[in-house]
Amino acid sequence: MLKIVLMLKHTELKTLETDKDTITIGRNTNSDIQINNLGVSKKHATITRQNGSYFIEDLNSTNGTLLNNERITKAGLSGKDVISIGKHTLFVSVLEGREATQGISESTIKINP
Repeated sequence: MLKIVLMLKHTELKTLETDKDTITIGRNTNSDIQINNLGVSKKHATITRQNGSYFIEDLNSTNGTLLNNERITKAGLSGKDVISIGKHTLFVSVLEGREATQGISESTIKINP
Protein backbone atom coordinates (compact mmCIF):
# COMPACT_ATOMS: atom_id res chain seq x y z
CA MET A 1 0.00 0.00 0.00
CA LEU A 2 1.15 3.54 -0.75
CA LYS A 3 0.71 6.78 1.14
CA ILE A 4 1.12 9.84 -1.07
CA VAL A 5 1.19 13.37 0.34
CA LEU A 6 0.83 16.10 -2.30
CA MET A 7 2.39 19.44 -1.41
CA LEU A 8 2.81 22.82 -3.04
CA LYS A 9 5.72 24.65 -1.44
CA HIS A 10 5.12 24.13 2.30
CA THR A 11 1.37 23.52 2.08
CA GLU A 12 -0.10 20.02 2.22
CA LEU A 13 -2.82 19.81 -0.40
CA LYS A 14 -3.98 16.21 -0.06
CA THR A 15 -3.09 12.80 1.33
CA LEU A 16 -3.96 9.56 -0.44
CA GLU A 17 -3.59 6.03 0.91
CA THR A 18 -4.26 3.39 -1.72
CA ASP A 19 -3.57 -0.17 -2.72
CA LYS A 20 -4.38 0.39 -6.42
CA ASP A 21 -2.03 -1.28 -8.91
CA THR A 22 -1.88 1.85 -11.13
CA ILE A 23 -2.09 5.50 -10.07
CA THR A 24 -2.19 8.14 -12.80
CA ILE A 25 -0.78 11.62 -12.27
CA GLY A 26 -1.42 14.59 -14.54
CA ARG A 27 -3.48 17.62 -15.49
CA ASN A 28 -6.21 15.44 -17.07
CA THR A 29 -9.46 15.45 -15.08
CA ASN A 30 -9.48 11.62 -15.21
CA SER A 31 -6.12 11.36 -13.38
CA ASP A 32 -6.11 9.73 -9.96
CA ILE A 33 -3.94 12.63 -8.82
CA GLN A 34 -4.98 15.64 -10.85
CA ILE A 35 -2.69 18.67 -10.67
CA ASN A 36 -4.25 21.56 -12.56
CA ASN A 37 -1.09 23.49 -13.39
CA LEU A 38 0.39 24.28 -16.81
CA GLY A 39 3.78 22.89 -15.71
CA VAL A 40 2.15 19.45 -15.49
CA SER A 41 1.33 17.44 -18.62
CA LYS A 42 -2.18 16.03 -19.11
CA LYS A 43 -0.76 12.51 -18.73
CA HIS A 44 2.41 13.21 -16.79
CA ALA A 45 3.35 10.03 -14.89
CA THR A 46 2.12 6.76 -13.43
CA ILE A 47 2.93 4.80 -10.32
CA THR A 48 2.48 1.06 -10.83
CA ARG A 49 2.80 -2.01 -8.66
CA GLN A 50 4.54 -4.99 -10.27
CA ASN A 51 5.29 -8.19 -8.33
CA GLY A 52 4.90 -6.38 -5.01
CA SER A 53 7.23 -3.49 -5.92
CA TYR A 54 6.25 0.06 -6.92
CA PHE A 55 7.61 2.04 -9.88
CA ILE A 56 7.26 5.64 -11.06
CA GLU A 57 7.30 6.24 -14.81
CA ASP A 58 7.35 9.55 -16.65
CA LEU A 59 4.98 9.46 -19.65
CA ASN A 60 7.13 11.61 -21.94
CA SER A 61 5.97 14.73 -20.13
CA THR A 62 7.13 18.12 -21.31
CA ASN A 63 8.84 19.14 -18.05
CA GLY A 64 9.88 15.72 -16.76
CA THR A 65 9.58 13.91 -13.46
CA LEU A 66 12.17 13.96 -10.69
CA LEU A 67 12.63 11.18 -8.16
CA ASN A 68 14.75 12.24 -5.18
CA ASN A 69 16.08 15.16 -7.26
CA GLU A 70 17.07 13.02 -10.27
CA ARG A 71 15.24 13.11 -13.60
CA ILE A 72 13.83 9.66 -14.43
CA THR A 73 12.01 7.85 -17.19
CA LYS A 74 11.20 4.86 -14.96
CA ALA A 75 12.51 3.99 -11.51
CA GLY A 76 11.69 1.84 -8.52
CA LEU A 77 10.25 3.37 -5.38
CA SER A 78 11.78 2.50 -2.03
CA GLY A 79 10.39 3.06 1.46
CA LYS A 80 10.26 6.86 1.35
CA ASP A 81 10.68 8.89 -1.82
CA VAL A 82 10.17 12.44 -3.05
CA ILE A 83 8.67 12.96 -6.51
CA SER A 84 8.77 16.44 -8.06
CA ILE A 85 6.32 17.33 -10.82
CA GLY A 86 6.35 20.98 -11.82
CA LYS A 87 6.12 23.05 -8.65
CA HIS A 88 4.42 20.21 -6.77
CA THR A 89 6.03 17.61 -4.53
CA LEU A 90 4.67 14.15 -3.78
CA PHE A 91 6.03 12.41 -0.68
CA VAL A 92 5.57 8.67 -1.22
CA SER A 93 5.78 6.07 1.54
CA VAL A 94 5.35 2.35 1.10
CA LEU A 95 3.19 1.14 3.99
CA GLU A 96 3.60 -2.39 5.21
CA GLY A 97 2.06 -4.58 7.90
CA ARG A 98 0.16 -2.72 10.61
CA GLU A 99 0.61 0.69 8.93
CA ALA A 100 -1.16 -0.59 5.81
CA THR A 101 -4.26 -1.72 7.69
CA GLN A 102 -4.85 1.59 9.46
CA GLY A 103 -7.24 3.87 7.57
CA ILE A 104 -7.37 2.56 4.02
CA SER A 105 -8.92 5.07 1.63
CA GLU A 106 -9.01 5.61 -2.11
CA SER A 107 -10.02 8.92 -3.57
CA THR A 108 -9.37 11.15 -6.52
CA ILE A 109 -7.25 14.20 -5.82
CA LYS A 110 -8.25 17.37 -7.65
CA ILE A 111 -5.77 20.23 -7.23
CA ASN A 112 -5.88 23.76 -8.58
CA PRO A 113 -2.78 25.96 -8.35
